[in-house]
Amino acid sequence: MFNNNNNDKNGKPAKLILPFHTLDTLRIRIGWIINIRWVALFGLLSAIPIGQRMLHFQIAYSQLYVIASILIILNIIYFFLFRYYPFKNFRQELAFTEVQLVLDLIIISFLVHYIGGIGNPFFFIYSVNIIISGVLFLGNLPYINAIIAAVLLTGWSILEYNGIVECYTIRREPVRLSVLLTSLSAFYILIFSATYVIKDFISGYRNLKRVIDEKSNQLENTIKERDKIFRFTAHELKSPLTTLRSMLAVIEDVYSEKLDDEVSEMLNRAVVRTDQVLLMVKDMIDVTQYQHGVSQQVLEDVDFNEWIEKTVLQFKPNAVRKNISVVLNKLDSSVLVRMDIPGMEKVLSNLVSNSIRYSPEGAKITVMPFYKRFIYGFSVKDTGIGIAIEDLNKIFDEFYRSKNARDMERLGTGLGLSLIKQIIDRYNGKIIVESELGKGSTFTVELPIISVDDD
Repeated sequence: MFNNNNNDKNGKPAKLILPFHTLDTLRIRIGWIINIRWVALFGLLSAIPIGQRMLHFQIAYSQLYVIASILIILNIIYFFLFRYYPFKNFRQELAFTEVQLVLDLIIISFLVHYIGGIGNPFFFIYSVNIIISGVLFLGNLPYINAIIAAVLLTGWSILEYNGIVECYTIRREPVRLSVLLTSLSAFYILIFSATYVIKDFISGYRNLKRVIDEKSNQLENTIKERDKIFRFTAHELKSPLTTLRSMLAVIEDVYSEKLDDEVSEMLNRAVVRTDQVLLMVKDMIDVTQYQHGVSQQVLEDVDFNEWIEKTVLQFKPNAVRKNISVVLNKLDSSVLVRMDIPGMEKVLSNLVSNSIRYSPEGAKITVMPFYKRFIYGFSVKDTGIGIAIEDLNKIFDEFYRSKNARDMERLGTGLGLSLIKQIIDRYNGKIIVESELGKGSTFTVELPIISVDDD
């Protein structure tokens, strides 16, 4: 809809005079100005009857209602232009914003005149527009607007003092020359010093934002490079590791009875380590796919009990090797759930695999599915090494592995829990961890029930 065209007539990049980086950002500020104007109108229309009926000020109430009506009409026009006019570049939006501020200053000058002129302390209402101008614009434009405000107030004050225009006053006496000069001097000092301070602050903010953006881009590029290395390394390792695992499986099947106990134990350890490395490679691939949206979300209806059982049974051989019992508490009745089967398999498989890896021999793992009114999910409970309290808030960070986990299993990327957290977050679910060091952990995954209409 918008074309961010910031080139001058010679084709060179035009220098912007605002501290924001996108057209949309300036549009948000324009919307704020329109909303602030509605608030100011409400305040004006509320103040008029208070001044007339309670405070009995001798000012031009009928003219104030006319000013309010004009301001309402202008703000409606601004709103429709802001909402529906297709601004093509920054210059058009800057011009639109500046026209609003200058017209506001002119209307404020009439407003100040009709409520008592410089004899009314509310003449400092000019400063509101000066502040807005200083926030929105860089360059000399805020100073130009401050000069416009100073000229308008000075002009009206001279006309009122010399009796050229009717003078309204809330003090029931004319403004003395000394008061006039003092008030004007204070106004000049206020608006120009305020403009300088605001410009200096916004300039510092802009420089800080530029530094943050540069660092953010560097970080983003670093993450992209890391992910490229991940994908390349993982894919390069996956094929030879898969071949190695297949060869080990053949040796197990064909020569297991011919091997002595020592060689058989070494083969078994080689199989376990190869499986672990393959799992690490798989985690590296999966994490990069989910982070970059490569992995497709396909929702399918599945029997929850059957799916849980099928997924858990895949880890029976690993559990048997460590003499770990895996107990599955099925639901009382079969239920159909709609879910991303590959994604949820990664979640459940990772949790069961971790429970086996970080539990000692003879431990017990319990998988408990549940299905409630609005949510479904499962818990994986083990009697393993547990997680220290200080580590609970870090276990879902990429590459993080607690000290006791590293002591028990040297191999590991620290990506598994980060991956399942990303998958669960994608479906607006949550994962809850309960653990006690040395006694075991319980991971509970809760997911919203997805109906056919939500698909």
